[in-house]
Amino acid sequence: MGQITKKEIIGKMEQLERGERLRFVLSPTFGGRIVVVEHNPRYPEKGQKKYLMHWGKDEEQAIRDKPLLTADKAKKVAEWVADRSPQLLEETVPPHEKAA
Repeated sequence: MGQITKKEIIGKMEQLERGERLRFVLSPTFGGRIVVVEHNPRYPEKGQKKYLMHWGKDEEQAIRDKPLLTADKAKKVAEWVADRSPQLLEETVPPHEKAA
């Protein structure tokens, strides 16, 4: 799959339900790391942002660490991801459905 644009990322983020995630791999120029964008399952609790963005050498490490970015609007997160020549990986199943 080719590089994805900011507009495409925003569209996919806005379609996410609570707890769902998008996964991207950054270009080798930016370390080839994994970025996970998640619709925060705790949103709209007080103090919680709608979107969480994690990054790491793999998905497990990214999710374990504190979010690199949090935002209520998709644009801020999408800009950060799009500026790093990402490729969308297969969309993941929400965590609560994996256990079933």
